[in-house]
Amino acid sequence: MKRLLPHLYATVSCVSLAIVGVQLAAQTATPTPPKAYKSLELSVTGIERATSAALKDCPPGANSQRTTARGAEEFAVVTLKVKVLPGYTPGPLQKPTLTDTAGKTYNTAVSFVDVGKVPEFSCEIPFRVPLGMTFKTVKVDEALAIDVSAVEPKR
Repeated sequence: MKRLLPHLYATVSCVSLAIVGVQLAAQTATPTPPKAYKSLELSVTGIERATSAALKDCPPGANSQRTTARGAEEFAVVTLKVKVLPGYTPGPLQKPTLTDTAGKTYNTAVSFVDVGKVPEFSCEIPFRVPLGMTFKTVKVDEALAIDVSAVEPKR
């Protein structure tokens, strides 16, 4: 029994540190103010850096493809929150883009599909980018750029 106590203590300590880390990451995320576009309310609730990413449609559907970063790149996974407002008329939306502080634009393979089928949803949209890139804007259309410079990427 005495041999198990140090192991149990170490396990509980690691779990406690992991929970604190998750809480701190959640506290540092700074969502963008919502913006209206074609009777949709859009905001970026977080950005995560990752070495692999899911290529799900937006809103999430049956597509379950995955992709992996190569060499000196990573994925900037942007979480986009969408609320469908009254008066929304279904129609095509462009694929989002991500722009860095140097003005270079990055594309995604993720598409908007059946946007009006649910009233509110979040999408994780991956962009293949160079390691350590600094984020500036996410565009859903040339008419709508969301400033994400204040959104703290999770590391």
